[in-house]
Amino acid sequence: MFREGLRARDSRLTLIASRRGEDGELPSRLAAAVSGRHGNAVARNRIKRLCREAFRTNRDQLPAGWDFVMLPRPRTDLTLAGMKDSLIALTAKIVDQSKEDRDDS
Repeated sequence: MFREGLRARDSRLTLIASRRGEDGELPSRLAAAVSGRHGNAVARNRIKRLCREAFRTNRDQLPAGWDFVMLPRPRTDLTLAGMKDSLIALTAKIVDQSKEDRDDS
């Protein structure tokens, strides 16, 4: 994922994505990677819960058949609403990027 995945980023997070299959029938999956720069274990786990909840509540707006890795940027004002906005916007960028790559082939 980290080497070959498609990337998009904004001020809140970096999103890495990779297609699971061409047909899009497989459900999308999420992993959250939170570095030690975010603070102690309690703070890191809170941020991971925010990432998972943003994914869970927006699953119907996200494309099927993708694996996502969310890498939140170290900030103090990470909120669920902000994570949802970033996830939707960055997913759209990655899907567009994927379509361009397939069109070039």
